[in-house]
Amino acid sequence: MEKIKRELVELGMRFSAPVFFDDGKNMFLPEKKPVKKNHLEILEKWNIPFVITYGHLLSNTAADLDELLAVETPVHESVPEIDDELEVLEEAEDLEEDNDITVGPLEENPLYISYTELYKNLAEVFDNLKKDRTDNFVERIQNVGEKLFALMEKNATFISSFLLAGEALKNDYAKSALNVAIVTYVVSKKMHIPVSKIRLYITGALLHDIGMLYLPESLINKKEPLTDEDMSALQKHTTDGAHIIGDMMHYPDSVTNIVLQHHEHWDGKGYPNGRTSTQISNGACIVAVADAFEAMISEKAYRTSMLGYEAMKTILSDNGRHFSPDVIRVFIQSMGVYPIGSLVLLNDGSIGRIVKVNQNAPLRPSVRLWVTAGGVCYPDNAGPIIKLESLNKLFILRALNSKDLHGKVN
Repeated sequence: MEKIKRELVELGMRFSAPVFFDDGKNMFLPEKKPVKKNHLEILEKWNIPFVITYGHLLSNTAADLDELLAVETPVHESVPEIDDELEVLEEAEDLEEDNDITVGPLEENPLYISYTELYKNLAEVFDNLKKDRTDNFVERIQNVGEKLFALMEKNATFISSFLLAGEALKNDYAKSALNVAIVTYVVSKKMHIPVSKIRLYITGALLHDIGMLYLPESLINKKEPLTDEDMSALQKHTTDGAHIIGDMMHYPDSVTNIVLQHHEHWDGKGYPNGRTSTQISNGACIVAVADAFEAMISEKAYRTSMLGYEAMKTILSDNGRHFSPDVIRVFIQSMGVYPIGSLVLLNDGSIGRIVKVNQNAPLRPSVRLWVTAGGVCYPDNAGPIIKLESLNKLFILRALNSKDLHGKVN
């Protein structure tokens, strides 16, 4: 492996193997393709210290003349204009019925306002439960579940983007419960599960960590490695939660089993009962994946959050240890390798947000532009939507953390 410092990367350079960014995961340059001006600008703009390759530098004499001439062309001229050659999605079949609903400031969007209202209601219910106020608990949870189901029926794709594109919500339990329920709906719908069961799975997702409400904050937020005693106390949240909603509140088994089994593992090494594969309820299998994804992309006291893309890769590499392979397959198909709502950097230097999954070509989803290669910004989610599947020369270079953009985009 060879590390090449940014200042040593020059126009026209070609390598015998692909070149990757400093993370060793995202491709910077395909093999035998020349370094162009926009490649150098990307390295400079994102302060990439070095790139990595397992190949060697090739002689420029093998370069294609047209490509080398294109090196000197300014980025905004070498990249096709959107109106001319980039296909703008207008009424895509799997997107919302009216794309206009997604345009405008997110905090003013009626669907996002409904989402935050559901979060507030759920946070209040959980806060009351921690204070042993259980009045109307079942009715209020049912109300949140019904409203969430109706909201997802309106525009599941756009609402799914709130997990990555929305503002940080303060109540970890309410945020987690709501977002896990959103993913549970998306996966269940894709699996063609009957509506009556989807409603129950949403309820189970909203309540999956209810046992955590009774654990001390010192344990939940502990930054040091957990002791055996800590782990034992933490794992009890599944049995305690199942007792609360099953024995005390009389929820049906399909809901109670989600609370009890969502930490069981496909290989039988989970908790509380070491169940394996088909011994785990279908709803628990779905919520287990949704819960793991939501946890990975969320900031915790003991670690930073993952990019959605990194979380997807982690789950995809599970190989039947923790999760149902069937659920993982549907989860990736529905949420995408680059999950809906992810910020991405394209190879022309433009920045966009994933708005639609492409099941036939998972690495070529549909992207709403935020900043063009020439530096033109589209505020308030108003940029054109481009379909990477139909654009051979345009592709995703890497996923971006919104924190990376601080001070770099107006």
